[in-house]
Amino acid sequence: MKKTLMTMMGIVGLTSASQAQFAGINGGIMLGGGYMESPGQAYGFLQLRGTVYEDDAFAHNLFFEFLGHSDDAELEFVGRGGRTFFEDGDIDFSNFTLNYELEAKLSSAVSFYAGAGAGIEYVSLDDRFDFSIDSDTNFVGQAFVGFRARIGQSFVAQIGVRHLWREDFSLLDDQFLTEDTTAYDLSIGFRF
Repeated sequence: MKKTLMTMMGIVGLTSASQAQFAGINGGIMLGGGYMESPGQAYGFLQLRGTVYEDDAFAHNLFFEFLGHSDDAELEFVGRGGRTFFEDGDIDFSNFTLNYELEAKLSSAVSFYAGAGAGIEYVSLDDRFDFSIDSDTNFVGQAFVGFRARIGQSFVAQIGVRHLWREDFSLLDDQFLTEDTTAYDLSIGFRF
């Protein structure tokens, strides 16, 4: 799954970059990671960005984001004769969202940003042999704020906090629950 995901992100990134340059839109790529309070796991994300309007004080940005994380899962199965047995597994989350961001420039190098987005969350449950057992697709929304620093003409770094609203999913007769969560992230990016 990880190889497929990396290949998919690369193809989307190259396609997005060429489209942004062709359309005359200022674009960029942001890569980062962070920590989610619930389930207490690290995550990574990739943003394919475009600036639709910019002046000396503000910028209006749109971006597509892929965010993913994985967690350990203990799977419960009922065997023949009603006997229950357990098995270790993994539960993977893949969020695909479209987002709007308003960036307020505090100086020539530092800005404050805030925004929101919505999309889908694909949840997959695998057993200890990495065979997919069950999956579900649900709505996910987010709101975010943070600070961004420009490093030269092309590079940026940012620190932020986001809140994710996640629709409940149904895997293995509702053995697992999704919780809304707050997350903290760091990222670096390239503008073209």
